Amino acid sequence: MGEAKQGALAGRRIVITRALAQSETLVAALRTCGAEVVMFPLIKIGALRDYGALDDGLKSLREGDWIFLTSQNAVGPVAECGESVCAGLLAERAGIQIAVVGPETERATRVAGLQVHYAAKSHDGVSLARELGERLRGRRVLLPRSDRAGADLPAAVRSFGGEPVEVVAYRTESAAGGNEEAVAIISAGEVDAVVCFSPSAVQELVKRLGSEGIAKLNGVVAFTAIGEVTAKAYREAGVREPLVAGDASVAAVVQALDGHFAGRLGKVLAGEKRS
Repeated sequence: MGEAKQGALAGRRIVITRALAQSETLVAALRTCGAEVVMFPLIKIGALRDYGALDDGLKSLREGDWIFLTSQNAVGPVAECGESVCAGLLAERAGIQIAVVGPETERATRVAGLQVHYAAKSHDGVSLARELGERLRGRRVLLPRSDRAGADLPAAVRSFGGEPVEVVAYRTESAAGGNEEAVAIISAGEVDAVVCFSPSAVQELVKRLGSEGIAKLNGVVAFTAIGEVTAKAYREAGVREPLVAGDASVAAVVQALDGHFAGRLGKVLAGEKRS
């Protein structure tokens, strides 16, 4: 990535919409590429007061059933509840299978001491269900997710004969307060890209900018989505052509942004040569 320092990202103003604690390596990589990073956290993750539903969901699993971990935020609650409900419930010998979405979630799962039996090739939950396909038939599939999670994943599990067990593992909340300076510069088109990592972040962005504000920035700001599910949320918010990074890894995000701005730079240079 060092080669990109004087390249397409140099001088670009990039807005990151999640907390610095989750974004330190990405921020460092973007700055190494010469970009200016604006931190604008839109959501925060909150713990539950009662994990009884997650406990019950784990207890309901049988040998051969699945747990889908579609966010690293679900890993801690699942690991902790699994141990408290029944020591060894998630051990390899128990026969419960764990599937994950994205390299960060896979890493967090392994660090928590859990076995990963399948990692999705495409980094969203619906694609995970499609990839496993008939392996879900007749199996319960525990879906520990946010309280804002959508209905697409349970529907995909059902379509392959699985029995989705939906439980809330964490809360997604609006970040306290508002960065009025960030709102102002985004609204004025004074940034080059805004990166959202989840549909919830897109929804919060719309709350701050308004639907009309989003619409007028089409073609001005590169609204960047991590994965197709977040891209879908952008489209529903009025973004015609969101930029999509395949996953939340630093390499994928930087590559998507660099490729986008390299393409725009190439068009500008080609136009100058013709004139």
